[in-house]
Amino acid sequence: MIWAPGGVQLGQPARPAAPVGRPSGRGLDLSFDPRMVEGQASADANLRVTGAQVGADWRAAFRRWLDQNISYPMGALREGESGTVRVRVIAGPDGRVRSVRLTGPSGSPSLNFGTTFPFSGAQLPAFPPPADPEGVTIDLTVNYILIRR
Repeated sequence: MIWAPGGVQLGQPARPAAPVGRPSGRGLDLSFDPRMVEGQASADANLRVTGAQVGADWRAAFRRWLDQNISYPMGALREGESGTVRVRVIAGPDGRVRSVRLTGPSGSPSLNFGTTFPFSGAQLPAFPPPADPEGVTIDLTVNYILIRR
């Protein structure tokens, strides 16, 4: 089981009940940075978009895309690997990914590949106009946290 606060359950759909007084496990945390509430971070410290003005609707659609396409890589699970991966994605105004590259590798080939591969040739949510025709840059940080019980 993978657990991180505010995340989603990945892997097997069935999960054991959480011990009394402990929150139930929900998976990989791709949620907003909690420092946002304290005024110490932007609206989403894990996501920065340049070349388009994106609002809550686009961010929600992108979050759904992430939930459907990014999961904890099985190789990293087997090896007990955790880490942070940073990627830069360049996409057209229509959301078609033009390129993806690691800007902050984790040290785990499984985590790095599991983060970059889903973006290769992918169709992301289209950006609201006016988006830069030369490309929209998405800087994304994914924190993989493996907690064992």
